[in-house]
Amino acid sequence: MSRPEYEDILEGKRQYSDLGFSMEAYDPPRYKHCKPRTPEKVKEDVLNSTRVLSVIEQLAAETDQSEDDLLSQARAMVEEMGHNLRMRSIRFFAYFLNKIFKALYKRIYVNGDDLEKLAKMSKDQPVLLLPSHRSYIDFLMLSYVAYCYDFPLPVIAAGADFMGMKFVGTLLRNCGAFFMRRSFGSDRLYWAVFTEYVQTLIRNGDSPMEFFVEGTRSRTSKSLSPKFGLLSAAIEPFLTGSVYDITVVPISISYDRRLEETLYARELLGIPKPKESTSGLVKARSVLQENYGNIHVCFGEPLSVRKLAEGRIDRSVHGLHPRHMSMFTSEEHTFVQHLAHQVILAQQKYMVISPWSLVAAVLSQHPQGLLLKKLVHEVVWLKKQAVGLGAFVNWPAKADPSNIVKSAVELHHHVVTLGADGRVVLNLLSPTRPKMETEMARKHRLMEEAEVRLMVVTGTNQLLHVFVRVALVLMALSKDRSQTRDELFRIFGFLRRLLEKDFIFMPGQDKQDFDTAVQYLSRAHVVEERGGFIRVTDSGKKLQSFLHEMFSPFLLGYWTMCQYLLTASSDDPRGSTTQQLTRGAQDMAATLLTNGLVKRFEILSLDMLGNSITSFVSMGAVKKFKSNGHALFLPVQGEIFSLSKQIETIIAVPDLKTAVQVIPVKSRL
Repeated sequence: MSRPEYEDILEGKRQYSDLGFSMEAYDPPRYKHCKPRTPEKVKEDVLNSTRVLSVIEQLAAETDQSEDDLLSQARAMVEEMGHNLRMRSIRFFAYFLNKIFKALYKRIYVNGDDLEKLAKMSKDQPVLLLPSHRSYIDFLMLSYVAYCYDFPLPVIAAGADFMGMKFVGTLLRNCGAFFMRRSFGSDRLYWAVFTEYVQTLIRNGDSPMEFFVEGTRSRTSKSLSPKFGLLSAAIEPFLTGSVYDITVVPISISYDRRLEETLYARELLGIPKPKESTSGLVKARSVLQENYGNIHVCFGEPLSVRKLAEGRIDRSVHGLHPRHMSMFTSEEHTFVQHLAHQVILAQQKYMVISPWSLVAAVLSQHPQGLLLKKLVHEVVWLKKQAVGLGAFVNWPAKADPSNIVKSAVELHHHVVTLGADGRVVLNLLSPTRPKMETEMARKHRLMEEAEVRLMVVTGTNQLLHVFVRVALVLMALSKDRSQTRDELFRIFGFLRRLLEKDFIFMPGQDKQDFDTAVQYLSRAHVVEERGGFIRVTDSGKKLQSFLHEMFSPFLLGYWTMCQYLLTASSDDPRGSTTQQLTRGAQDMAATLLTNGLVKRFEILSLDMLGNSITSFVSMGAVKKFKSNGHALFLPVQGEIFSLSKQIETIIAVPDLKTAVQVIPVKSRL
């Protein structure tokens, strides 16, 4: 895969007034079948659609509500969700964002040539823009880039919680945001109105549509498992023959440093995020004094839904029903799931790895710090491994590696420091403990340290998708003996299933992932295969050891959840909520860390612990059921014990009998 050609879109704008930029001529191409409509006309078309009127008629017959009352509810819904795209607001936004971005970022790189090709394609088919989602800035970035390149401004699916932000919510709506509730529940009318709103915009091609297939922001810097609802609604017009094709564009937005780094670390530890508000935004203006490095925005290779569906689904079945009554077939559900995974895997492929990610990966395994010379040596080695696996690393060819590492450390001065003795260390509190320290004070000190360590971990996480497949092979492979290919694949498959909530794998491609990873490792002389047996070479042991340390915290976190479920949930048939289980397991992890039985602070992450529960459900080790509208979970003790023992064959675990006091789940619904 060739590296995209990037250009810095801020370079020229630093010599140009913000007002002049905002008043530039803007004349984007338009979809050839688009009939120009005002935002109000879009809403009326939704309310007059067969889909919405049919649901209103059904609900009126099933309930005691009149059709007029239901129509009024539908009107309120479409008013709540609808965008109000206005050029005047766009120009104000362009002025505002230009000023903000020049203050925050050193450079914003875009593969402009590919975007210009996409602009030509947008004349022929409706376009879905599907960016990665790791920062609030993602909402704003594509609109800013589109304005810079005369690309059609997208309409953007945003969470309804943004509507509550005075002025900002209105500005977002006027710049193309339409708002969706986080959960529709069983509200058939809302689903009909929302689906029709999305699909009328796609059928008419009013604007490209932007949404996040992950559903929400990733606090961990790892890609999240895809959500299928909005993507299903968006491609249904193709499946029912309303449009000839739809162009899907995976987009990667890579940050040297995210604005929300500290906020995310606190959220992962369980400190609630502040409610989105304009006053909060104003209070956060101090971020303008910081340097956040560079952003890379990469528009990936466009995907034709028509070509992807060819030979895989039979669209003729939709001719048997009115379009608004069509139901997805099982093949179409599978197709959407594969498309969603394909988009996220493409986003990962186009991600640009920052030097900080390499520095963080090395430091996470050396929390006591490293001399700069040693750190640079290890970072350069790790960069070579990442590039060998196809990663794009933002590393100037002729630059001194020492200067690159020092720049990364300086950019993250709130996390690490280069001391006068030449050692790079984490910004932790003094290790000296008071002689008399309460349990509450001890936990508070632990969480303060965890906040810094998790910020290092999120830097490392940007790199994990590059290594995950070869890492699972090397973790499955013994350090001191050969294994058969079948035995290795069995352990690889177990790890892949166990961690499929934390990492993105294409469904059904276990064998392909395994074979590709083994082939790479053989070619790189990390492993060798003789007589049907595979072993790690002497030269490959460093990579095996490094990747084992990089990925073992996930297994340790899952193992910790196993121990908590085995010891704290006993035989209570009523089950526990996700929050009860994750908080209880986090307390157990904190005890392990406080007693010095484990060293990796990642196991405090509520995100990881929550993912373990989801994984256990899919593997049949935890039963999920609903009670009074709440999802509850009940462990299957034998299966949890078996999972725990399998994990113990792969990583070293502490002896819980020595020091851990289990904190039980006390509160029940």
